[in-house]
Amino acid sequence: MRLLKSRAKSRARLEQALEARGFSAAEISEALRRVTELGYLDDGRYSEAKAASELKTGRSLDNVRRRLEAEGVDEDVAADAVSRAAQESGHDDLSAAKALVQKRKLTGVRAARFLASRGFSYELIERVVRLPSDE
Repeated sequence: MRLLKSRAKSRARLEQALEARGFSAAEISEALRRVTELGYLDDGRYSEAKAASELKTGRSLDNVRRRLEAEGVDEDVAADAVSRAAQESGHDDLSAAKALVQKRKLTGVRAARFLASRGFSYELIERVVRLPSDE
């Protein structure tokens, strides 16, 4: 329970944390079953909250989904969570990318690099940033 107090975790991350602390497989299984039963562990709820938070920081939809999957969230659960969070917040990648570039006053290659670091696709970056042509 103390592991869940500090911050929300995915089922996979909690399992890893318990393994790292030396608990047996049976103890981990029982702990995961119990916290799920009590409603303290819900990958869907965790994923939706995490997705909403990440989208607010200006990450792309794909980047947020990949981050959730990297934390051990099932890919379908992650995709649904990102979709719901985007719908609730009115997020679309093009508007988010434009807002980030304007807010940070970035242009050219610096803007492109920054957007790439946030997981935006090359095609979207091209639409937002005018890069010097290779002539």
